[in-house]
Amino acid sequence: MRLRNHCMHAIIACMQATGVSAKEVAAELLALWHFLMKGGAPALYRLLDELDLSMTQIKTLHALDDCGRELSVKDLAEKLGMSVPNASRTADTLLKRGYLERREDEHDRRMRRVGITAAGREAVERIDTVRLQNLQDYAETLTPEQRTALHASLSSLPHKEHCP
Repeated sequence: MRLRNHCMHAIIACMQATGVSAKEVAAELLALWHFLMKGGAPALYRLLDELDLSMTQIKTLHALDDCGRELSVKDLAEKLGMSVPNASRTADTLLKRGYLERREDEHDRRMRRVGITAAGREAVERIDTVRLQNLQDYAETLTPEQRTALHASLSSLPHKEHCP
């Protein structure tokens, strides 16, 4: 933890010393994101075709997998930034395909809760495996020094979402 704090302080000090703005960092991150997405896109697109999943369905599966518990359709909609009817339709489609399960809330029978099934978790794992392979392929193109610096920088940054 002390090393992470030290790295974070070092990164911030470097940014302040060099005068790098948040906008400049964001532009570099976007360029890297585009580069990484283009490299792994064909394999990911093949898998998504095989799984027959839309981006909204993928986001839904990831949200429920990350959360680790059932959510109401309303909470799911809020987490994904979509309307409740859209979240409900998405959940219905995933339910029919065996990726989600739904049940009545124990305390409010009007509310429905949805959770990810083993098949849904397997789909998320397959998607993440393809993404991870793409990132590993990229990391292998870096020098050992670049990998070390990137690892130190990334490990000191927050990158966990919270569930409602």
